[in-house]
Amino acid sequence: RYLPKQRKTVLNMSQRRSKPDEKITGTEVVQGDLQLDEGSNDEKEMTPLSIDERYQQERQEMRIKHWKESAFAAGLVNVSWQEEKSCSFAGLLQPEIDPDSAGCTCCSAMVCGRLGAGRVGNMAILHQSQEWVEEIEEDEETGEQRTQRFTRPKLNWMMGPYWPMLLLVTYPLILGVSFWTLVSAIPKKTLPIQLAWLVCTLGLIFALAMTSFRDPGILYKYHRPPPKGGNGWRWNDSAQSYRPKGAYYDPDCAVIVEGFDHTCPWTGTAIGKKNMLAFQFFVGLVFVCLILDMLLLTGALV
Repeated sequence: RYLPKQRKTVLNMSQRRSKPDEKITGTEVVQGDLQLDEGSNDEKEMTPLSIDERYQQERQEMRIKHWKESAFAAGLVNVSWQEEKSCSFAGLLQPEIDPDSAGCTCCSAMVCGRLGAGRVGNMAILHQSQEWVEEIEEDEETGEQRTQRFTRPKLNWMMGPYWPMLLLVTYPLILGVSFWTLVSAIPKKTLPIQLAWLVCTLGLIFALAMTSFRDPGILYKYHRPPPKGGNGWRWNDSAQSYRPKGAYYDPDCAVIVEGFDHTCPWTGTAIGKKNMLAFQFFVGLVFVCLILDMLLLTGALV
């Protein structure tokens, strides 16, 4: 604070000393310092924030705090669906979500907020529980490893950001074609064909549910790589967490997913380590049921 003041004062004194007949008194130097102090005080005066600006500032601070202290490796989003305002007219023009995040947050804000669903990234938490885990930590000073036991949230049932397409497009198509086949073709077929169709159709619906409503493999937040096998871990700025090899940040779901493959709008969620098997069953049964329904409806299968 004082360096600029001294430089300006010395500059004024050097300029005046260039005049040989003029002397500088201590009073003039003090007056110059007082003038500088008054100017600096004017600069330090801040205009008071309005109520709306103060609210937005506190809200942003809460978002950043929740982002950094979250148990999961998620992006910077609003804390809850109640605070998500991207569905309003102003929010559609100027969304308040992370620029790197997408997804149907408009519908989630209106529906999930009323249902009281939780939130991690752009995904809605329908049900979660607590689990006990043991983790090996290494002391930074001594290098000694110790085991720590603690609880952390476990995601049991959840929906991805594109759940409206799942509920309004994918499921109606499957249920509509299946109901049409059930009414017009199945009663005329033999029992083995009826059982085969029933098993394939129920398996398709179940595989879709296990893909869409389960945790795809959201990574827990790691502020430092684990002591064992942490050489291949990389830092991710979007989630403020380290991630292992094969785990990537999904901008649609705004989370890091282990074994991330892609985001499927038909299932409404990301496809990763924990729902990949169910997704493969779903894709296979889609073709089986489609061919079977076509054969039954056209009468090619007696």
